[in-house]
Amino acid sequence: MTSLTELFQFLESPNPTARHLALTNLVGHTPKNAPQRSIFIPSALAGSSSLGGGLVPEKRKAGNDEDEVKIKAIKDLAMLCQDQAMIAHDALSSLINLSDNLAVAKNLMDREFLVWLVSYTANTTSPLSPLTSMLLSNLTSHPSLVPIFAALTVPVVPLPGSSHYPPYFLPAAASASSTTHPDFRDPAYGPPNAEVGQEEAREVQAVRALVQAFEEGAGDGVKDGKGKRKGECHFLASVFANISMIPATRSLLLTPQPPFPAPSSSHTDHDEPLLAKIVVFTEHPDTIRRGGALGCIKNCAMDRGSMGWLLASEHDRVRLPSDPSRTVRGVDVLPWVLSPIMGPEEYDMDEMDKLPATLQFLPPTKQREKDTVLRMMCVEILLLLATTFTGRETLRQRGAYYVVRELHKVETDQAIKDSIERLVGLLQRDEGGETQGDHVDELVKASAADAAGEMDVVEV
Repeated sequence: MTSLTELFQFLESPNPTARHLALTNLVGHTPKNAPQRSIFIPSALAGSSSLGGGLVPEKRKAGNDEDEVKIKAIKDLAMLCQDQAMIAHDALSSLINLSDNLAVAKNLMDREFLVWLVSYTANTTSPLSPLTSMLLSNLTSHPSLVPIFAALTVPVVPLPGSSHYPPYFLPAAASASSTTHPDFRDPAYGPPNAEVGQEEAREVQAVRALVQAFEEGAGDGVKDGKGKRKGECHFLASVFANISMIPATRSLLLTPQPPFPAPSSSHTDHDEPLLAKIVVFTEHPDTIRRGGALGCIKNCAMDRGSMGWLLASEHDRVRLPSDPSRTVRGVDVLPWVLSPIMGPEEYDMDEMDKLPATLQFLPPTKQREKDTVLRMMCVEILLLLATTFTGRETLRQRGAYYVVRELHKVETDQAIKDSIERLVGLLQRDEGGETQGDHVDELVKASAADAAGEMDVVEV
């Protein structure tokens, strides 16, 4: 073990060959079941000032010295993430393996490193962004660390006149493995690029930058290296699911935002919650991506305050709790929850008419979600939406019963069949005065007067 820790000193060597060799010999000891993994793991109290000013027992002092060595190694690994690609790859792989441990993760929550990590991930020319996405997923898997991440902002420099994609640059993404935007001019070395209208750097929420990267990562050609960005960033879905698990940070995904990278304060008619850009991937070929999207919906559905956002169709609006005079677009999750559990079955025309427009006349090649966990998640979301009268009426009016009826006919998992039966019991029961009073008041339903640009509040 001593011989391995002696390699730590080479992690900060000015010689790239020495750094690479040290990492090559260390990375194999970072996985969870590696016998020597403890050489990286500080104690739970490492870095705290709880020792006071009294005498420290020799054994405890020795333990503190060991922790300092381990913490320094973690910090050095974090610095190496910005090194040339081969070194950065091994450094990121090491931190991904180690960051499932809270003591390690806490020592990676330095603001400067987090700003770089998010900026690099969001940068379109970052070849290692799939790895940085995985590291962000691990860091946000620790609930106590999520609020730190949720409050994070990163600098972005708009380049509105640039002919190169994207029309902005994240200057904190500097790395030996990625490139700078061709139209960006660093103000530290000269004037901004007036030809493309380079603006001053502004701070934007980190999660907005990541949602933009997540959306771009699913674009055409990205998987083959010919798209708008490098790296598909599937694991960002887990980041968003982790954020949505905590009530205090869930609102980040439900707050209406203008198109990136416009300031959050600049309201437009196109404002929509970040969740609306995530839910569209519930049938993506990648399991991590579609699982994270469904996880976000399920976590939000657990919150009564989120119901209005989730139930609003494309024609409905949601009344903002912070400004009741303002109504904004919702998310309309129902098509994205029903579609994964639909197959090639045919429906009667009167049943078909009730389904969301995008789910009508599906091709005979339509396949259901094959993952049992994700099918169960879809049914659980429907159960959560059915906990209010407004939700039950929405499910009835939009054909959810017909979809789960067909699923029940072919489902082989008994737990899912039992959940479907509970859902059907909720949808088919008679509603009394007591259950009918459970409204989602934030939901503003569209009415026939919408053609004249009016909105009526309808209690259903």
